[in-house]
Amino acid sequence: MIEKMWLYPPLAFARLGPSPEPCENYRYGPNDLTPRGTGKTVALPAPSLVVAADGTLTERAPQGNRVRFKDERGFRPICPFFELHGSWVIDGVRDDGPITTEVLDALDLTLADVRWKVEVANLKAHQCTRAEDDRIDATVEVAGNQHRKRPLEGRSPRTAARPLVPPERHVPLGSVQIPRPSAAFPGLRLRFTPAAGLVYGPTNLRERTTRYPLPAERLFLSPDSRWCEFRADGSDDPRTAPSELYAGASRQDGRISFGLVDDVCDGLVTVTVGELTARARVVVTPPDFAPDRRPFTSLADGLTDRVKRAEVRDPAYVTGDNQQLTALEVRDLFERALEAMDSVNVDAQNQRATSENIGTAQDEGSSVAEARARTFPTPVPLAGVTLALTERGRRKHRRFPALEVLEDLIREQPDFIQQFVRPPAAEDPWYDRRMPVAVRGSDAFPMHVTRRQYDLLVAWARSVRANVQEGS
Repeated sequence: MIEKMWLYPPLAFARLGPSPEPCENYRYGPNDLTPRGTGKTVALPAPSLVVAADGTLTERAPQGNRVRFKDERGFRPICPFFELHGSWVIDGVRDDGPITTEVLDALDLTLADVRWKVEVANLKAHQCTRAEDDRIDATVEVAGNQHRKRPLEGRSPRTAARPLVPPERHVPLGSVQIPRPSAAFPGLRLRFTPAAGLVYGPTNLRERTTRYPLPAERLFLSPDSRWCEFRADGSDDPRTAPSELYAGASRQDGRISFGLVDDVCDGLVTVTVGELTARARVVVTPPDFAPDRRPFTSLADGLTDRVKRAEVRDPAYVTGDNQQLTALEVRDLFERALEAMDSVNVDAQNQRATSENIGTAQDEGSSVAEARARTFPTPVPLAGVTLALTERGRRKHRRFPALEVLEDLIREQPDFIQQFVRPPAAEDPWYDRRMPVAVRGSDAFPMHVTRRQYDLLVAWARSVRANVQEGS
């Protein structure tokens, strides 16, 4: 009998793309940090699984040494697989791993006994209006022996009095498919394919605005929906933070929603075998416009901060046998900071941050001059360089991934981390010159690293200084 089941991965990100060809599988390789290198993460192609229309699953070897993120149709979508894993007992022997057709046969089960369900929703309009009629939901239920692709058709609730999506229409939210198990690939899995990345509008959009010239076939949403009459309560309305988040939110537009909806969604993947159920989440996001530039703080860092924050506070984490691993973790963080710096217009961000500081000072009646001085002054232009502050930042960050340089810096400046890295702080409204510079976080306050990352940097710096003779 199967004792326990789970889906791997428990959380996956699909990325929009209009191309019918999914993006090839790839892994991150060694970073190109040589003196004349690009300073970017190297994306290395890896074998990819291909699902045919009838569900047949094959493996395709990498073609060349480059990953193709786009083709003539546009961005290639990222289409994740969800694999069914579990633990079971067969003939008194306990085992665990991927659940395969062989496991099903031994337990007198068939593919028809495996039931998959995918439930996704686009709740952007609903989040603003709080009206159930503005929900866009899609559900697909399919047995493990049904292998054709199933579309996810986003619709308003059947009971909606003022449905955003008319009953006879739907917003395409992607599709799901159950690959056909084989001797080469006996595991049970589901593939999620996101939508193309399109925008849809109400039938009277052209009367409301000329700023969004959508094709006629995508103008079918109801102009009588609450979403088409939504108006934010002001710049402080938490439903639309940051301000002007939706089309029509600007002052010149009257702050009335134009009724536009995209095809992004997220939801649950559920699989049931008998009395057991396993679940995973899928989140649809835009294409990765800079796949060779990783963020210095990722979702993985946030999750790690939740479950492994305490480990970096153990002195043993940065000493002895762990010291080298800790140093590599620190270097990886600074490599990602370099990559993030390479994808940010620091000059523009610094101007925005300065304006926000001035606004904060005016609101609370403090010194505008002091607020302005917190951020970087307008730099002296560099010959042949358009973004002088950005270029200076990139040059400085280029040194930090070299551990020897970073360690010498810590020895010379014991308080370097505390002085130049912004610690996690609740509702600190002031932008300053600490890293990350002038970047806004999801809470609308200056962005910072996670508590675990900050504590790791402090502990590592302390260990680097441990054997330094005072005054040397």
